[in-house]
Amino acid sequence: MMHTATYPLAARLLGAGAVLGLLQACSSAPASNTMVAPQIERELLSHSLHIETGEPLVMDTPHRNIRVTESRLFSIRQYDAQGTLQDEHRQYQTLPWAERTLTIQLGELAVTRQTDSDGQLRLNLLDEDIVPVDFDQLRVIELDAQATPEVRAEATLLIDRELRSVLHEASELIYDNLEEDDVEQWVDRIERLRQLGLKEEASQLENMLILLTTGDPHLQGEFVQALDNATTPQE
Repeated sequence: MMHTATYPLAARLLGAGAVLGLLQACSSAPASNTMVAPQIERELLSHSLHIETGEPLVMDTPHRNIRVTESRLFSIRQYDAQGTLQDEHRQYQTLPWAERTLTIQLGELAVTRQTDSDGQLRLNLLDEDIVPVDFDQLRVIELDAQATPEVRAEATLLIDRELRSVLHEASELIYDNLEEDDVEQWVDRIERLRQLGLKEEASQLENMLILLTTGDPHLQGEFVQALDNATTPQE
């Protein structure tokens, strides 16, 4: 006579727990096809610089505001989590060429200037490092901005004939042998700059001479008095 083995209840529960644990482990295993996050790709199509010299093309004053901008064209592609292309468009970006160096060629003389945070700079042909140029022969100013060897911009400005004459005289009034002149001659220089329409330079020269005579109160007093006499209308 055969007897059927009877398993205790605890043993059967233990077996069921093992099966349940195996099922949970299988369900928590990572899927073979891992999902990826959506992606955006940006490709640079073009890169350029542009120099704005203002108007007119021919300079008739020593000063000119220059602005440099930098432009980029991008191709934008957006993909979903499965890598399928969802959108494609182009994006145009123009920004100031901020705090970068611009080369200025004046005949045989080259100087550099740096743009500000707005991509602007102020060209002043009476700056001390420019006045050595032969203004009588200066006809063209060349501006050169270079971001990379392949990305650059150039622009030109012309010099008015009358301005060349003014620059030649004004540079001598501002920089030549101030120490050898007396206070009356200093005042004459300042007044002549004003007559040439260079009020900014006249004011700068006046302030510089007041500063230079700080160590000699008597000389400074004579200079200030001479200035007052020159600006006081004669009765």
